[in-house]
Amino acid sequence: MTGNTSKFGFALVSFAWLSCAAFPAAASAAAAAGNCADLAHVALPRTTITLAESVAAGGFTPPVPSWARGFMQPKPIPVAFCRVAGDIRPTQDSDIKFEVWLPLSGWSGRYESVGNGGFAGSIRYDSMLNPLLGGSVVASTDDGHDGPAIGPTSADWAFGHPEKIIDHGYRAVHLTVVAAKAITAAFYGRQPEHSYFVGCSKGGQEGFMEAQRYPEDFDGIVSGAAANQWTDLFSSFMWTENLNLAGREGYLSPDDLAKIGAAVTAACETPSTAKNGFISDPLRCEVKSSSLGLSPAKLKTYEAIHGGPKDKSGRQTYPGQAYGSENPGWKDTISDENFEAAETEAQMSMYGGNFYRNFVYQDHNWSFHGFDLDKGRADAERVVGKIMNADDVKFTGFKAHGGKFIQYAGMTDSIVTPLSSVRWYRSVVAAEGKASDPATLARVQQYYRLFLAPGVGHCGGGAGPNQFGQAGGAGDADHDMVVALEQWVEKGVAPTRIVATKYVSDDKTKGVAMTRPLCPFPQVAKYKGSGDLADAANFACSVD
Repeated sequence: MTGNTSKFGFALVSFAWLSCAAFPAAASAAAAAGNCADLAHVALPRTTITLAESVAAGGFTPPVPSWARGFMQPKPIPVAFCRVAGDIRPTQDSDIKFEVWLPLSGWSGRYESVGNGGFAGSIRYDSMLNPLLGGSVVASTDDGHDGPAIGPTSADWAFGHPEKIIDHGYRAVHLTVVAAKAITAAFYGRQPEHSYFVGCSKGGQEGFMEAQRYPEDFDGIVSGAAANQWTDLFSSFMWTENLNLAGREGYLSPDDLAKIGAAVTAACETPSTAKNGFISDPLRCEVKSSSLGLSPAKLKTYEAIHGGPKDKSGRQTYPGQAYGSENPGWKDTISDENFEAAETEAQMSMYGGNFYRNFVYQDHNWSFHGFDLDKGRADAERVVGKIMNADDVKFTGFKAHGGKFIQYAGMTDSIVTPLSSVRWYRSVVAAEGKASDPATLARVQQYYRLFLAPGVGHCGGGAGPNQFGQAGGAGDADHDMVVALEQWVEKGVAPTRIVATKYVSDDKTKGVAMTRPLCPFPQVAKYKGSGDLADAANFACSVD
């Protein structure tokens, strides 16, 4: 990474005091006690255990943050477990909350951390269930602050709090890992045999950050929709909104996006496949501008967004949007119901504005209108680049540790464009050797594989087969990405395909609508020429 961190630089230190070596005496004492309540007395540096209790099956229903009550509907946890909660305070301005859930029986010997999303601010109980059901110890952190992950005030906590930004960037996840592993050893009398991280979006950034900054924390990582190039991503948000909201004449309305979506489908799919509702291979999709029926001003906006932001020299600073992501994706991420609402409600407006006002400029009145990409990008890199970006393409420490890394991206994701994952993967291959040499790709795929998911949105959802165990750990290696990772780490069997499933109305109880294999990039799923197009068995992974 380049640049400096200005006034944040003083806090970029490694907290070696919170290492596993600090815990042996406490761990032995608690292991001898042999019950959950005794974990309340485990002494960890600058850490307070606030809760340690056994929970009967069905005895705990996770709370839901106020901002998520519209879409999170938790149910009682169906298995018994030991619930431990605590606070870690590495600095006077830090308050890192975490929870660890430990199976009361049937522990697999595995430990898993789950990532956060958006601007974080709460324990991700929703992500902790599947690992627990799969027999893993599982931990989550609020990333060092209490607040909504999304919305107009979601980054206010960062204003005037450089230490909290560091906690959010990398420190909270790492210190939670160290504390959780010590608690695990205290409870079971031994360390985890294998450790995993699973996250998407901000959690995807956390996976990359862990692999690069703390490569020995995890043996395997799943990272989806990764925001690891954080400052370039957020500067692209502001560039996009400055463009789309420069004037009504160039604004892409919901009606425009519906028209665009129909034209893209017609250009890139056959009549028999168009009914699926998604583009099978957006990387090979070509659309004639004349087919879109847009005014010159709107067409200019559309083509620029697909081309991605470019600096004054004409160099692309972050990839543009993939074909097929426009409808309905852009309606929420780039536009909104109307021009006025998009100013604050479009996700790029909300996320990017919050980031620049609170992380970069410390100015609640800052606006993205008139955004200068070169200056805005450089300012973000200078102030928080070393804290938020995980942009080392070499993976030196993680490879030396023997780690395995699975990255995935939904091809209709319009908040973290999947083209950023493609470009990043190609950069890793190029750093390994001559990109055109098959042996170079083979070396990368010994530790790092990228899976692209057609018709899938940001972390999930979408018209395509959108369930492939991305928040899993309780399925099988053919259908569950996390189990596939465990098999790769523990048995040396690398995933050659993962079957994704689309349920009828996205409801598992209504049956399967479609299955399709996800292939390790650059392979794609190719129809064999006969059989049901809705059956993954009739597709093979191959390179064009």
